[in-house]
Amino acid sequence: MTRLRKLVVASVASSALLLAACGGGGDTGSTGSGVQGYMSAKGGYALYTGTPKKGGTVTIFSAVDFAHLDPALGTGGDVTNMMSLIYRQLTGYKYDYKTQKQTLVGDLATSAGTSSKGATVWTYHLKSGIAFQDGTPITAQDVKFGIERAMDPQFSGSSDYMKQYLKGASKYQGYFKDPKGLDSIKIINDTTIEFDLNQPVAGFGYILAQPSTTPFPVGKVSTSTQIDKSPIASGPYEIKSFVHSQKLVMVRNPHWNAKTDPIRPAYPDSFEFVLNLDQNTIDQRLLAGQGKDVDALASSTNPILPSVIPQLNQNPQLKARTVHDLAACTWFLSLKMTAKPLNNLKVRQAINYAVDKTSVVNATGGPDFATVADDMELPNTPGRTDFNLYPTPGHNGDPAKAKQLLAEAGYPNGGITLTMDVRGIPQWQAQAEAVQASLAKAGIKVKLNVIDAANFYQVIATPSQQHDMTISGWCATGWNSGLPLLRQHFDGDTITSTGNANYSMLNDPKINAALESAQKLTDESAQDKAFGEANELIMKDAPLVPLLRETPLQMVGSNVGGAFAHENTTGYIGYEDLGLIDPGK
Repeated sequence: MTRLRKLVVASVASSALLLAACGGGGDTGSTGSGVQGYMSAKGGYALYTGTPKKGGTVTIFSAVDFAHLDPALGTGGDVTNMMSLIYRQLTGYKYDYKTQKQTLVGDLATSAGTSSKGATVWTYHLKSGIAFQDGTPITAQDVKFGIERAMDPQFSGSSDYMKQYLKGASKYQGYFKDPKGLDSIKIINDTTIEFDLNQPVAGFGYILAQPSTTPFPVGKVSTSTQIDKSPIASGPYEIKSFVHSQKLVMVRNPHWNAKTDPIRPAYPDSFEFVLNLDQNTIDQRLLAGQGKDVDALASSTNPILPSVIPQLNQNPQLKARTVHDLAACTWFLSLKMTAKPLNNLKVRQAINYAVDKTSVVNATGGPDFATVADDMELPNTPGRTDFNLYPTPGHNGDPAKAKQLLAEAGYPNGGITLTMDVRGIPQWQAQAEAVQASLAKAGIKVKLNVIDAANFYQVIATPSQQHDMTISGWCATGWNSGLPLLRQHFDGDTITSTGNANYSMLNDPKINAALESAQKLTDESAQDKAFGEANELIMKDAPLVPLLRETPLQMVGSNVGGAFAHENTTGYIGYEDLGLIDPGK
């Protein structure tokens, strides 16, 4: 049964939305900034910035570049958010801000899928009238080709779920190395495709919503690198131009059929992504709202800086066009267990006690921007229970306890030096520096290895390139279950030389067995409970330090409508619903 995951927002905000829709308790008229939308009674932030109209250009300011345009290579919230405009998959997420519910729906397919044989076989039927940007109809053969193409090992981490669950896929090297393909992806006819799994997967439809399952036309893609250079769109927009580190421009795809797409209303005529801007520049331009900047917003990876908060508190008009994103991600410090001395449990436990999580939250902007995390699963994950195996007073860390454990591990005077991989984004670096300072108090020296933001995930997903520790995040992206989180990051059977998501290199037989046992359960409630228990079992082995769950703030221009936090884009504003309130302005 498909689970609808509710938004993680305060009930008072939910009530405010309903009141606003009825004309009371909120503001459905002009806020004075030009925004027509629903305002939250809690904090005055926007729950929804009003209904857009067709036409115009929406501009998105970003502090980073897009390293790739291939959906098998793109990772991170902003990249997948951008790709939702040009690529479609068999399934996707339809979000309703009024009911605050997300639904898995058929996108290119007529439904979210039909299962048989105990959820080990899944069947999909394609809609009629779906086509690529050149007008070529999308067929079941194109879906199969797109999925198999993405299984090439060079596409780091993009098809882990497929390789894990499709029969015979674990060692498959991708279409260009083995064009015969997988027998477990069966073409019934031009519009029907069937997937044969090696174990029950009740949430298989969620896997098919991933960008890496994007179809591409058979016979028109001749190399594994072609799509990255020359994307072939199936969504409402296609790439007009792209200059790395400067600008990406999308225009309408004339062969996209709106009647077939339940997810993307495609209000603007075009999108422009302005890249590599300084974060402070982005904030100041959106605060000022001059000229065409009223049609702009900050990207998913560029929430406002904490220094902007005083201005928002003093100006309700600015708050009314600022969206409070959702806590849909858990950020954590992975400890590479194959590297000495992190192969010692007491050292890993010491690090868990040593980290001052409050300082990490403060480095993220303070309690308005994040909350402390004590485990990996999100608070509303079915089957999860509250626990904290490494408590410290006020979440401020306990250097004395850490030193005691280090002494028991054979390091009475500290003397440990570790290297942490850090994504080259100011906020991430600030978080890393907070961890660095925490561990120094326990006698552990940490060197920071800053990696270019665009290539960060590709580096840490390669164990031979990854160092001792790294801060990264996991986001539900619609599939809020212990299955995609725990098996992907902590099952030793998932460790690979490239595309690896088990950053801790955890390979414990007991944990592997617990995760495999939970996976095989067909009763959803029993499975949720089993993964909740595995969550605690993993933390006992201390392969990581849970740090925080972010709730960032994104500002939009006064003429931008359709902005609200999307669960399926890691809690950020979803680009597919954006548009201009007055395109002629």
